Amino acid sequence: MKFNKLLIATLFASAILVACRKDNKSNAALEGSWTGRYGFENEGLSEFYSFRIKPDGVLEEYGEAGMKIGTGRWTLENNIFSGYTISTLGSENKYSVIAAFDASGGKLSGNWGFGESTTDGGTWEMQKQ
Repeated sequence: MKFNKLLIATLFASAILVACRKDNKSNAALEGSWTGRYGFENEGLSEFYSFRIKPDGVLEEYGEAGMKIGTGRWTLENNIFSGYTISTLGSENKYSVIAAFDASGGKLSGNWGFGESTTDGGTWEMQKQ
């Protein structure tokens, strides 16, 4: 009986380690520089959009000239990327995003919004650089 409990505990601990390791691999594939476009409501993707996705949930937004224009946080769960940035240009506007993460294609595509909403702004997509 003692052996069975030890075996079950070992298997449970191994499963947790494997699950965490998988998340870390997904996060590592996500981390880095991303560039793409966004659009308002149902319009096409015409505006420049760029993120630097950093470890530990740090998200930075960059303008077309390469200047950091926003900082925030990100998470990845079940290949769904979500996050927000707050403008560093004095307005302190908050923008939230949600997107499907395609690790094999190096692509994020989803919706963005104002404040806490991820749906009232428009759509966006980015490719990993």
